[in-house]
Amino acid sequence: MKGGDISNESPKRIAVAMECVVDATPVVEKVLGIIPTSHIEYTYNRANLSKIWHFSSDRGVIMELVGFGYSQKDMDEVLEDLNNLGTNPFTYAKAYERISDLVNELPYRPELVGVVDLPQNALRYGSWYIDIWRVI
Repeated sequence: MKGGDISNESPKRIAVAMECVVDATPVVEKVLGIIPTSHIEYTYNRANLSKIWHFSSDRGVIMELVGFGYSQKDMDEVLEDLNNLGTNPFTYAKAYERISDLVNELPYRPELVGVVDLPQNALRYGSWYIDIWRVI
């Protein structure tokens, strides 16, 4: 509220890449003891989820989960799964094909104040990159 009036100001958002909250572990199994098959097992990184939760509540920003190479359906399932776990710091989830799709969208999203991603992707975001792991 500003001066007793309801403000139309949109709340600030920070986008967090899926790779920051999900750990992917390749698993190799053998069928009938001789034919190797492999798949990737995904687990949530509860320590990072906790850090993101505290960062969000301390600074009063909305967190948005973004995934690269995932479908929107996959992102919605992750959001629902995190809700069921009870440790969901994210309000929104959005799927992008590539990191460059998000980077190209950044100048046109005034509510988005930063992006949290792996350090090797920091230079892609420029001044929008937030190193959350050093801030906390």
